[in-house]
Amino acid sequence: MQSLRLFLDVAKYQSFSRGAAEHGITQSAASQRIRALEKKLGVTLFDRKVRPLAMTPAGEVFAREGRELLDRYDALEQRVSSLRPGVAGQVVVDAIYSAGIDLLDHLRQEFEALHPRVSVVVNYKQPEEVFEAVRREQCDFGIVSFPQQWREGGFIPLRDERMAVVCSPEHPWAHRRRLNASDLHGQRMIAYEPNLPVARRIKKYFRDLGVAPLVASVFDNIDTIKSAVAVTDQVAILPKRTAAREAAAETLVVIDLEPKLVRSVGVIHRRRKTGVTGVFSPAAQAFVDYLREHAGADVDSADALDRTLAGSQLVGGQS
Repeated sequence: MQSLRLFLDVAKYQSFSRGAAEHGITQSAASQRIRALEKKLGVTLFDRKVRPLAMTPAGEVFAREGRELLDRYDALEQRVSSLRPGVAGQVVVDAIYSAGIDLLDHLRQEFEALHPRVSVVVNYKQPEEVFEAVRREQCDFGIVSFPQQWREGGFIPLRDERMAVVCSPEHPWAHRRRLNASDLHGQRMIAYEPNLPVARRIKKYFRDLGVAPLVASVFDNIDTIKSAVAVTDQVAILPKRTAAREAAAETLVVIDLEPKLVRSVGVIHRRRKTGVTGVFSPAAQAFVDYLREHAGADVDSADALDRTLAGSQLVGGQS
């Protein structure tokens, strides 16, 4: 793996000397290691006749596949390391509010009880603030919805949350168990601020189906949307889980929506430099694994919704 890391650094900088410096060795030693690697593979990885240094076709394949292999190995190493007794340290997580304050707080407490030497701090922010904190490495990782691809970062899926129509108990639809998207054509709705990822996803959903609701008002957080729905004749589309408490208290009605619309939620992180072992610290990796197990794909199941209702008061937020 060290030879592979060295090769990737030399390829990155197009320089034996800079690659060697990253590993604390001489240029001569780096060149010898790469030649040994080429001899083992039976191919030439670099065209040494050109400046700056360029990879051969074989080198390009080895770099592309090697990076994926190294990422998988580092992730595996960190995951195994996180299972060793005595994992310790602080984990800082930046999350959007609608990732579930109640859910995350409950899991944080459970995790800290299992790992008494680990402290988990969760900061709730707007989506763009979470992204910026991850980019600047101000947190171990972020939790967002509808993550965008970015070259310096990675994404680990957590779950797809089912979206539903929410209305007041006095609304004419309150007795309905299911609605088709076409039922919302011309219906007065409360929507998300249009710059939010979830708003763009819902807009595309309706556009693809040829449905045009009437947007009566917009808000930037789920808590305000729920409050507005409860006192008006307007409806909204929210992640089903986020209205579970209100549905149980009969202050809101949650109606299944067809065709299915989901909100993807996951962990975003900044890729670490080649030569640095792993994506996360052992403590952060352990918490990521815990979230994937307990806040993952089955979060909308009956057991998960029961946990929501049994936990602390649900707080909505940025989407």
